[in-house]
Amino acid sequence: MARRSVINLGEKVILSLFGDFREVMNPTLKRLIFGNFMSSLGTGMTLSLLLVYLNSIRGFSTTFGGLLLSYIALVSIIFSGPAGWLVDKIGPKKVIIVGLICEGSAAALWANVTNRPEAIVVATMSSIGTLMIWPPQTVMVTRISPEEHRQKIYGLNFMLFNFGLGLGGFFAASIVREGNAASFELIYRLDALSYFIYLLVIAGLKGNFLSDGSERTSESGSYREVLADKTFMKVASAGLICITFGYASLQGGIAIFVTKFLEISPKWIGIVYGANTMAIFFLQGAVLRIIGKRNKYQVLEWTGWIWATSWLFVGGASLVYGFWAGVLVATSQVIFAIGEMIWSPTSPTIANELAPDHLRGRYNAMMGMQWNVAGVIGPAIVGVMLGRNLSNQWLALMVIGSLVPIALFKSVTKSMATR
Repeated sequence: MARRSVINLGEKVILSLFGDFREVMNPTLKRLIFGNFMSSLGTGMTLSLLLVYLNSIRGFSTTFGGLLLSYIALVSIIFSGPAGWLVDKIGPKKVIIVGLICEGSAAALWANVTNRPEAIVVATMSSIGTLMIWPPQTVMVTRISPEEHRQKIYGLNFMLFNFGLGLGGFFAASIVREGNAASFELIYRLDALSYFIYLLVIAGLKGNFLSDGSERTSESGSYREVLADKTFMKVASAGLICITFGYASLQGGIAIFVTKFLEISPKWIGIVYGANTMAIFFLQGAVLRIIGKRNKYQVLEWTGWIWATSWLFVGGASLVYGFWAGVLVATSQVIFAIGEMIWSPTSPTIANELAPDHLRGRYNAMMGMQWNVAGVIGPAIVGVMLGRNLSNQWLALMVIGSLVPIALFKSVTKSMATR
């Protein structure tokens, strides 16, 4: 009874802030998005602190921490395929439950890690848990929402998730104390709690969310069918390039560029990411209203142009000093956020429009694999180029890399127009 009251109160608070989305929401969607928001609060507390925690509190070397992050990405790449198959086989709800148990347990165990073997085991659990949450969650949203509203629903989910990350980061900043192991252990336990709240929400949903199998043929049911979908593979390939030169390079690259090459205060890192989060929170509704009237394939082209412009602003910061350099980088992240607000709701909408219902797990696993592969390539580019002081060349590569997918998106737009 108490659990239901907390969940209902959370739903009311969140939805009262976003009246524009009320018309497209049903009770199951409300619960699903509320649960995801709660888990994002915990994720936001720990997202950027793992390397700091392992190094300063547990005494692991920075090299080991970096290799561990690469290992996490590698595990995700290896298990993405089987996870997608499992979603199609037993349904997304059961897969998410297992994923949340893995991820929640891993978050709790991070608080007690004391040696490398333990860190590797926990990292494996966390990686597998993550990839068993996101693709099936997207499948669930698809199966309980009308096609004409999916883009708006994905946008709401993305907006609230980012807000949760930002809010979680704020909570972490108020809890964590430098060199204080207990404060770090607390945020990991709170992260675990957030996953188990999401688990209670998912477990309380009725139905198994399985495909009815009406689109199945005698030769259906494998990744060969996904790979044979030329339109989808163009979208997925373009997405991989976008994410590699967008999100994956941004996360580590901006922090290093700001502190090492612009030589401005590290406090600007928080301001920069805060500007990005706030832009998404306040502008996502307006962006959705604009792109909702446009061709979905065409608006993905805009993402490339917008992210290239964002990187140009980062480059411009190197031409000025101090405060104004920080302002330009923060502005770049507001611009980047506009691209995110286009990409995040539109990409999964297109993927699920192209996917036969009984293969949605595999299609969404392939989309999830973009992030895993980009998570290996992007940071490697950052490390190699900025490690050799090639900041100008790195920025030029980021601009060019952001523009490359536009040609693929144009090709898809043209082919879809002739269907």
